[in-house]
Amino acid sequence: MDIVFFIDQQRFMTQDPEQSSAALLRLAGEDPAETTLVLKHGNELTKYADDEIVKLENGMHFVVFHDGPTPVSAFGPERFVQEITELGYSPQLTIGSDKNTYAILSDYEVLLGKFAGRRIDLGFLATADYPISVASAIHVRAEPQLYDTGDSLPGVRNITDSRLGPAWRYWSVNFNWEKGRNARRLMSKVNTVFRNA
Repeated sequence: MDIVFFIDQQRFMTQDPEQSSAALLRLAGEDPAETTLVLKHGNELTKYADDEIVKLENGMHFVVFHDGPTPVSAFGPERFVQEITELGYSPQLTIGSDKNTYAILSDYEVLLGKFAGRRIDLGFLATADYPISVASAIHVRAEPQLYDTGDSLPGVRNITDSRLGPAWRYWSVNFNWEKGRNARRLMSKVNTVFRNA
């Protein structure tokens, strides 16, 4: 019988109920030497060592924490869209009021934290030199808003108006980005933002 499970929202099937964490990472196209497989169950996260055996069950959801560099062969919004699409999302590019290009993930499900399960639109400034750099923010459109501008707390969170329009909010975020990161790494950082929100 096929077991269906997900790694970073990408659907996989197997008939082998026991596989190593490293084998699952390779199945998802990741290098086990540079990544960690993490089981997401509600708001709980369970990390697996590379040689640890994972007992798969239908509907399990995993995320990948990525710590290694990615070779840079192309730059900019198109590279960002390609990487995000490979993770199972359907990003759309749009131009903000500041004339910059943004990538929008519509109907994004918040995976962690107090807003887990909420469906929102999530936006990123698609920097011209991505993945060398990313903007230090996410843009959130939700009804009702997750946080509004009055919810800013010094040293905790800064919520301001977004260049994407009046329905959007700009959340200032420090991604601690380093040269050569990728979209999987960015989405793991987004998970952390919402976990700590």
